[in-house]
Amino acid sequence: MAVEVSVSSAGPEKPTLVSRPSVINEQQAKALAELKELCEKDKVYWPASEIEGHPAEGHNDDRNLLRFLVARSYDPQAAYKQYSASAAWRRKVALVQTYDNTEIQMFEHSELTGLIKQPQWTGRRDRMGTPVMVYVLSEIRPEDLFQIAKEDPELSNIFLPAEYVTNFTQRLCNRVQNNGIIINKSVSIVDFSNVGLRKFWNLRSLLQTASSMATAHYPETVERIFVVGAPYFFPTVWNIVTRWFDPATTKKVFVLSASEATKKLTEFIAPENLPKRFGGLLDWTFPMRPVPDAETKKLIGSLAEEWIEGPIRYLSKPEGDFLVAVGSQDGQLRRETLARIPQDSSTLKGQPSEPAPTT
Repeated sequence: MAVEVSVSSAGPEKPTLVSRPSVINEQQAKALAELKELCEKDKVYWPASEIEGHPAEGHNDDRNLLRFLVARSYDPQAAYKQYSASAAWRRKVALVQTYDNTEIQMFEHSELTGLIKQPQWTGRRDRMGTPVMVYVLSEIRPEDLFQIAKEDPELSNIFLPAEYVTNFTQRLCNRVQNNGIIINKSVSIVDFSNVGLRKFWNLRSLLQTASSMATAHYPETVERIFVVGAPYFFPTVWNIVTRWFDPATTKKVFVLSASEATKKLTEFIAPENLPKRFGGLLDWTFPMRPVPDAETKKLIGSLAEEWIEGPIRYLSKPEGDFLVAVGSQDGQLRRETLARIPQDSSTLKGQPSEPAPTT
């Protein structure tokens, strides 16, 4: 049974341009320049993957810097403090190397870690082109998460899915969109159906830690969160959860009752891109692999028909953009180019991607 919860309502709001990090005035441009200067002065760099072609010490991408600036209301000193701490954390836990080298089966299927229970990309996008993620909480096994916390106190493995979304899913959708709108966030549908109070209560401390870390290290990566199937105890849960996030994040959460869920979701997501579970037409169930739409299929070629398991990187190079499968299998590192995406928009006009060489 779902319950009406007056947390945040989608109300009459209509789809609008993605609230992307951006510089729209001289003051914001000055803040970005100051943040970049602070990073250069103290030699603070975002850790880079060895396959990206950046210097070994890392790099500072404007789009990434802007995430932190927006999160800190364009205060360069505050943004620098958060950005430098996050860069240091990434180095400490070797997050980039872990993502690039993780065992594929561990990333996808491990019963030990339960990583298959990560939020899944449906392969579809909302009306503005933002990737639609689905997370079904009833699929979480508390014992899996506790095992992760025991073996990985820094919880770096829990954030491999977030790396997948920011390094691949969002960047691919940004390229598919191709109409001047920058896509660097995600829309999430979180299904609370069949989740008991005991499960949530048992996980509360671990979820709080993970939530706080996500706020610190992945700012401005979420456009909206739709909560569906909220159980009777959700108001109590929400009062606890709101303490874990800043107000800007909680404003992005829309709690939908059973009677309004489909109507509200289809305001933001076309029926053909909304899974049947939520009243749409898409034949996709959690945790299926993505089912790309026609535009994405044209862009990624054969990958759309035979999805590749494990971590993937979207790389931009002078000669074009590439999808590269990383990770490892049977002790051997995987560095396989899955698709080369031309720099122009010809792929969106029906022409297939170029054949993908193997590196």
